[in-house]
Amino acid sequence: MNSAVQVCWEKAARYFDVEEKYVYCTKDRYVIDPKEAVDLIDENTIGICSILGTTYTGEYEDTKAINDLLVERNLDIPIHVDAASGGFVAPFVKPDLIWDFRLEKVVSINVSGHKYGLVYPGVGWCIWRDPKFLPTELIFNINYLGADQASLTLNFSRGASQVLGQYYQLIRLGKSGYRAIMFNLTKTADYLAASVQKMGFLLMSKTRGEGLPLVAFRLNPDDGHLFDEFAIAHQLRQRGWVVPAYTMAPHSEGLKMMRVVVREDFSRSRCEALIADIKLAMETLGKMDEQKVKEHKEHIKQHGTNTGRHKKMNQQFTDEKHSLQGKTGKTHAVC
Repeated sequence: MNSAVQVCWEKAARYFDVEEKYVYCTKDRYVIDPKEAVDLIDENTIGICSILGTTYTGEYEDTKAINDLLVERNLDIPIHVDAASGGFVAPFVKPDLIWDFRLEKVVSINVSGHKYGLVYPGVGWCIWRDPKFLPTELIFNINYLGADQASLTLNFSRGASQVLGQYYQLIRLGKSGYRAIMFNLTKTADYLAASVQKMGFLLMSKTRGEGLPLVAFRLNPDDGHLFDEFAIAHQLRQRGWVVPAYTMAPHSEGLKMMRVVVREDFSRSRCEALIADIKLAMETLGKMDEQKVKEHKEHIKQHGTNTGRHKKMNQQFTDEKHSLQGKTGKTHAVC
């Protein structure tokens, strides 16, 4: 799997004692390399993860290329598609993109309802290609709720409000409603992407529906700015915007970046306001001399840029070495 996976994959591997094999990003490639992924397969490999919409740049990984390589090499390895973000976007914006059960090696897909499924947090879905791919050891039959039921969840007792919320949205919006919303979000993201490029930023995300409706960007190192992306994020926070700044996944030369996720309530007028505030932040920071920028960076270090909390909290957990963050300093993008 890609080293840019969401932290839930690291947790799952840790909890179930599964060895992870990572395909690392580079300064020019932020998604999995299909050939490199397939080359990592050995006799103990249980599957390959392909991400439909990475948390860092929103790009869709090439599931079809992975599938075709597995078929070409006659390798009986299943693919799980992590479509947490893209599962409710790609089918409506890029219906011709082949990433799902049309590929013979794809056996399971997960999607989050609380992202572009347009439901409040707490609901996610997993779909299997065929019942034979769901191990019977994970199914527990119970009858103490008044009828025979099959249970396969891992989260135990919880309310059904999120399921009802998803059901309501699917019935209310339907395909046409989701399509209209996702196209609108894509148009807004494209407008924002074009605007930050005009300001001199380097665009790291895709446009025109080739990825999620988000805009990932970074400063052009050739412009010689004294400030960095964290300083811009701090300035934007003073204007009421929480735009995360973080470093890319391991082995991508510590690239700093920022990301704006375009949500359903992010209208064109709000987009214009954000663009104006980014310009203002750039102008404000651009007027600072080297000493002022240094003082500004120290201030940011003392006061958490993205959360507003002091960075010295939870000191007892800072020395762990089992995660990608502990091993490499990887930051985890907000999901």
